[in-house]
Amino acid sequence: MKSGFIWTLLKTVLGLSLVWSFSMADTSCLGFYKPSKLNESKISREIHFKNLNRSEYDVVIIGGGSAGLGSALDATTRGLKTLLVEADDFASETSSKSTKLLHGGVRYLEQLWTKLLTQREWDQTLYNLIRDALKERKTVIENAPNLAQPLALLTPIYSWAEVPYYWAGLKVYDLFAGKKGKLPNSHFISAEQIKKLYPQINANGLKGGVVYYDGQFNDSRLAIGLAKTAVANGATLLNHARVVGFEKEGEKIVGVQVKDMISGESYTVKSKTVLNATGPFADKLRQMDDPSVPAMISGASGTHLVLDKEFALPEAGILIPKTTDGRVLFVLPWEGKTLIGTTDSKSDVVEKPKTTEDDIAYLIKEVGQYLSQPITRADVKSYWTGIRPLVSDPSASDTAALARDHVINRNPKTGLITLTGGKWTTYRVMGEHAIDQVMTQLGLDPKAVSSKTDHLKLAGSANWSFDNYKTLMNQYKLPSDIAIYLNRIYAGEAKNLLDTYPQGHERMSEGLPFIWSEVYYAVHFESARSITDVLARRVRMATMDKLETKKVLDKVGKILAQELGWSEDQLKENLDKARVEFQIE
Repeated sequence: MKSGFIWTLLKTVLGLSLVWSFSMADTSCLGFYKPSKLNESKISREIHFKNLNRSEYDVVIIGGGSAGLGSALDATTRGLKTLLVEADDFASETSSKSTKLLHGGVRYLEQLWTKLLTQREWDQTLYNLIRDALKERKTVIENAPNLAQPLALLTPIYSWAEVPYYWAGLKVYDLFAGKKGKLPNSHFISAEQIKKLYPQINANGLKGGVVYYDGQFNDSRLAIGLAKTAVANGATLLNHARVVGFEKEGEKIVGVQVKDMISGESYTVKSKTVLNATGPFADKLRQMDDPSVPAMISGASGTHLVLDKEFALPEAGILIPKTTDGRVLFVLPWEGKTLIGTTDSKSDVVEKPKTTEDDIAYLIKEVGQYLSQPITRADVKSYWTGIRPLVSDPSASDTAALARDHVINRNPKTGLITLTGGKWTTYRVMGEHAIDQVMTQLGLDPKAVSSKTDHLKLAGSANWSFDNYKTLMNQYKLPSDIAIYLNRIYAGEAKNLLDTYPQGHERMSEGLPFIWSEVYYAVHFESARSITDVLARRVRMATMDKLETKKVLDKVGKILAQELGWSEDQLKENLDKARVEFQIE
């Protein structure tokens, strides 16, 4: 690292006198809906199916990940008659396989300053991307406080020359957040303090570190919260419902053909607009609509590992800024475990990608250099791999360049709108921008009926407090770890869960806070229709511990068979599918 570059950056920060503008567009315009009481929301899949053939929608949204769910909530709260269909389960692909961080993009910040100081060029687009993500980071934390919280992240530094570089850069990160996105300020911490507070860190050659703040969240549970909030505000949401074709008048799309992947029944649904929000799979839908359109997506796979909690710092994560091959890795405390990730490799866009032993070995090796305690393969409790979309904007002048932000593309012949790219942090703004385009296509002024989601609490989170767990612990005689967990995951819905299924208050597995009542609740209140729906995205046991998941698999299957009326063949099919997806054969 060149010292001249470092000190130029430091002088730039210390002498910064620009006035930054963080004003955002007003989102308080007229709408048609008043927020519902959201403490006991329910996704009633079969009831929603009954009305499909008799309804015409303002917008059909295809894809039940973060982008689709954020768009559905935005659309329904603006008064649009909204249907969302998801071929598998809500957040079944990329949106449940993230690093669980809400962030502005430290790497983007480094790119911004490198460009400014070496090329004397200010990249306003990159600045806007960082600023908006930092603002949205705070918005997610405020709208779902039970599921998202600020998280301290320590960057250990092993070179004195790098101390001012990282300190200055992360001070700029604080500055860009502004008042609307502000979290606690970053600060330098000495090597002696790190050794005392965080003995997990490798102290050999350590010079100090910088602590900064981003957000952390439970991704699939946030997706379920978005789904329930959208339903409570009037949207129709269907998982395990695949769009198999489009209805057209001439070249224009006027509806979709939907197949119930559980019953096998088919439906024709009329809609004035259609939004494709299928993430890395968006090209398949675009080319089903119009085979002549060029592909705009390539895939990148990211693998994560889960270990026991002793490998993580207490209440803080570790940012490893540069691995031996130049990647960025995180070691994070998450849900009582240690989360490590992620790899970043070019990949084909496939459903349910498998984790390879090479990726597991890579993460163990790279992270092990920064920890005082060695990691072995036997320490790995769980792992998963997701595919994220790398997007080229077809409307951009340089179509080879990958978009750094989300992209909204409209086919002028057919009217299909596609939203892809972006990240969990900015799901709300992605939905807002996509529904602005939908409104325009409907002949409505998006400024007259603007987005309402900026300050909309998600289902169950109104009046949430961490201390509410004490009431659950006392009233239902629960162990403290279970009460804390239920309060965080279900918030205002926890009492409903416990009251409705009193027979299931027992722990599913020793050492984990999950209880059997959650399995019943997932089926009847959260539209879970498979073992993987329950254990991967409602009760997150498969994400945390594969061995414990294997132990409960048969019992969970029997409960679902009973509640959903499965035959022996259906039960076996579900168990086989779960073993393959969880890689626990």
